Amino acid sequence: MQIRAFSPDDETGVDTLLKAAFPGPGEARLVTALRAADADTLELVAEDHGQVVGCVMFSPVTARCDDGSERHGVGLGPVAVIPEHQARGIGVALIEAGISYLTTLGVPWCVVLGEPDYYQRFGFTAAASWNWSWAGDPDGQFAAAFQVRALNGPPPRSGVASLHYHPAFLGV
Repeated sequence: MQIRAFSPDDETGVDTLLKAAFPGPGEARLVTALRAADADTLELVAEDHGQVVGCVMFSPVTARCDDGSERHGVGLGPVAVIPEHQARGIGVALIEAGISYLTTLGVPWCVVLGEPDYYQRFGFTAAASWNWSWAGDPDGQFAAAFQVRALNGPPPRSGVASLHYHPAFLGV
């Protein structure tokens, strides 16, 4: 298996993978919308014998702080592995490769909306521990699943912040 940067030739394979890995077409539509908006900060694929078997995407996220400032980082997701290749460490390898690359680029932090028990292995903690919340969840229903990880240095001292994914998320 090889992890590499997404290329336009992978588009059909990633679309097929996302539709197989998720119960609905939402993630596939999201990836298409982020690419169309040039908001795919980093997209990696896992390839096995010429077949795309996994993918991960990172896109821009803005933290709007209570002092009026903004901070910029990335959001992880979606991450997917074709069902017959799951539980082989492909998703872990994709996430680790993406985080490592973004760290070398100087990206300050990354958020994810996902299962806390899964993402804590990558160093993610509840975003609420930074006084951050997801703007798309005003009632806090998904607060436990909304997590953050510092990539370069300690967490920013920004006070309370509302985090906003790229507008392409709204059209999905």
